[in-house]
Amino acid sequence: MKTNLLRKLGGATVVLVAAGAVLTAEAQSTINGSIAFIGGATLNGPISTATAFSSIFGPSGSGTPVVLAGYQSGAYVSIPDNTPTTYFNVFTFNPVQPTPFPLWQLSASGVTYSFQVTSVTVPLQNQFFLDIQGNGVASITGGSTSYIDTLGTWSITSTGVGSVPVFTFGANTTVVPEPSSIELLLGLIPVVCVFARRVRASRC
Repeated sequence: MKTNLLRKLGGATVVLVAAGAVLTAEAQSTINGSIAFIGGATLNGPISTATAFSSIFGPSGSGTPVVLAGYQSGAYVSIPDNTPTTYFNVFTFNPVQPTPFPLWQLSASGVTYSFQVTSVTVPLQNQFFLDIQGNGVASITGGSTSYIDTLGTWSITSTGVGSVPVFTFGANTTVVPEPSSIELLLGLIPVVCVFARRVRASRC
């Protein structure tokens, strides 16, 4: 009887520890919202046949892309308009360079925002327009709110004419946490209660 009881207690302990980890994660917030950037870019060839970005810069032709005014929402809403990115990396999109890789980062009021690319696709590329999209992971560190890294999507568009070397550049990142992940974590808590009841019953 003692052996069986210890086994049940051990099982309950394992589940309770797991639940503790779940509750710790739940104390953090998932990232949600969107942010957009504007600037310019050069490609390694005409827009219709280019395979990589050679440079990405700010609207004035120097520096880095800046936050597009009025396009911040959710966790990004407190970032001031026209905040410059710390970096916005160039990359090869045909063939796709190895992922993951860091796409952009910026800092505002002591908080650091960043996004890492995990996939790249090119839905449209012709002599006037280049559309690149994919998935990735958003991160926010610092500040009063603790965030966990969250899956999101990103897109970059460039427009130009013929072989003009400099193109208008726009980028967007959208982060919406998956409800199924949250429900799965919450679903573990009733399991802990069931095990706890079984242990108490054994003691009786």
